[in-house]
Amino acid sequence: MKKTINYFPHDFNARNDIKLKKVNMQLGLEGIGLYWCIIEYLYENDGYLTLDEDINLLAYELRIEKDLIINLIENFDLFKKQKNKFYSPSVLSRLETINEKSNVNRENVLKRWKKAQENGSINEIQPNYRGNTTVLQTKYYKKEKKIKENKNKKKENKEDILTTTDNNIYSFIEENFGRLLSGIEYEKINIWLSEWDTEILKYAITIAVMNGIKNFAYIDGILKNWKGRNLKTLSEIKENSFIGLSSKNSVESKMSEEDKKLFDDLENYNWLEDEK
Repeated sequence: MKKTINYFPHDFNARNDIKLKKVNMQLGLEGIGLYWCIIEYLYENDGYLTLDEDINLLAYELRIEKDLIINLIENFDLFKKQKNKFYSPSVLSRLETINEKSNVNRENVLKRWKKAQENGSINEIQPNYRGNTTVLQTKYYKKEKKIKENKNKKKENKEDILTTTDNNIYSFIEENFGRLLSGIEYEKINIWLSEWDTEILKYAITIAVMNGIKNFAYIDGILKNWKGRNLKTLSEIKENSFIGLSSKNSVESKMSEEDKKLFDDLENYNWLEDEK
């Protein structure tokens, strides 16, 4: 079994798909859960599963009746058949896109590796082009390099601790949270952007990360606090807010009991289990 990548896109409103609604009506949540398990198996097996051996394996591993699997495959137009195999057209399409990006990334890694050899900086890039160089792997190299750069910048300027390769707020958060954003998180960021300037959002994110809390709820709490105090510009926030680039203990010493309770709750809140 070749694992191509360790995640796949899952739209947060997928449950509203008419085909999945029919599954829910006839098979209940058991059928919905089974569908997503099959999708995971397809991604792990290059997009195809056999109608005999793999279905038997699925039934055993999921502790579920084989007839239920066959019913889901054959009667809801979610999968297609090809000889003794079945597949999902959408999974194949997305795997093709992933593979195309992986091939490009593999070529880019090879070019950087050769360039590093020529420049004598061979330790900067590891020769990982022999295997499956996925999108995540190449992003990992960039993040590792960025982490080293940020450590040096932290010593020079405290407020410049968080940096990004561009001015995109999504990239800014991904690089400093050390992970990719989910669809729901993208929607949350869009809501923030409709109310706040990008520089203010970056300042709030900086505060959260410096306090060791990479949590969307915590950032949302900071923004709501500023909004409640009618602070609209970055200069107003820096001058009048107790929440700034200082140690957590220093910040808490300036909070009211009500504020402390608010931020204690936010710190312990788990935004889709994304706190790192």
